Amino acid sequence: MLEKERYIDLHKQLHKSSLHFTGKSLQHWIAEIDELMITHSCKDILDYGCGKAKFWPEQWMKKIQGYDPAVVKFSEAPSPADMVICTDVMEHIPQSLVDNTLKHIDSLSNKWTFFVIDTKPAKKKFLNGENCHVTIKPPTWWQTKLNEFCPRHTVHFQI
Repeated sequence: MLEKERYIDLHKQLHKSSLHFTGKSLQHWIAEIDELMITHSCKDILDYGCGKAKFWPEQWMKKIQGYDPAVVKFSEAPSPADMVICTDVMEHIPQSLVDNTLKHIDSLSNKWTFFVIDTKPAKKKFLNGENCHVTIKPPTWWQTKLNEFCPRHTVHFQI
């Protein structure tokens, strides 16, 4: 099994067995994302790695699409959007897949991208015992990657 498929499968197992991965981490950032949408004249949003997407605010419901390959409801290939948001996702991507994932995100972003990236191990583990945060790097490492592959972005780090 390829690395990408292995990690998608691990996430699928976790989504099925857990009440977590609801997209709750997004709640803290809604006001800032709304402000960025105005600043960059964004009309629609793609929530990349949306999990179960249980916490989208009412004001986004007519302009948001979700994408998460580990959640059947959101597993179809996404369409580009003016704003791509990616909160608490990149640290779940194996390091060997980070560059291609960032290229994919940038290809889907018409105007701006918003990231929140955790830089420490997760409290949650996959069913096989591995930590859910598989790419734990300092902010400087992530910032270099974002500057290279997603130059139009805002980022916050959970340290």
